[in-house]
Amino acid sequence: MKISKYFLLFLIMTLTGCGYHLRGSGTGKLNVDNVYLDIQNAQLIVTELREQLTIRDVAISNSSEGVDRIVKLTNEVYDRRVLSVDEGTGKVTEYELEYHVGLEILTAAGKSLAEPQDISLIRAITFDPNAAVGKFDEETLVRDDMIRSAANSILLRLQALE
Repeated sequence: MKISKYFLLFLIMTLTGCGYHLRGSGTGKLNVDNVYLDIQNAQLIVTELREQLTIRDVAISNSSEGVDRIVKLTNEVYDRRVLSVDEGTGKVTEYELEYHVGLEILTAAGKSLAEPQDISLIRAITFDPNAAVGKFDEETLVRDDMIRSAANSILLRLQALE
């Protein structure tokens, strides 16, 4: 019995020591204290990004004056396209979900710290017309996950520029 307790303790220490954490639990502090979000046609990601920044104790300013960084988000696009069709019935069997948002990180003076980037995510989901309600719920979950992944990618880029 004591061996299993020691093994469990060793396993926990090893996993936490190597930086492993459950998805969505990355609450590490960023190297910036305050940011200004310059949102230009990017409304889907705003709530998630604000939440992620708040979790990491980063203040979100209403003005670009005196901030550590300006995060400029532009040209957000969420799209759903038919990926495959059942050749016998002609009904859709698979969709491709695509999410894009433009990102540029600037200093408080407006100097770009890196070239503007496009964060792009693509996911495929199957569609069953007999379970349409559940599949629409699945699409919402996948879309939300894509937006969460894009927000995490923005935070990683923000951290990398320090």
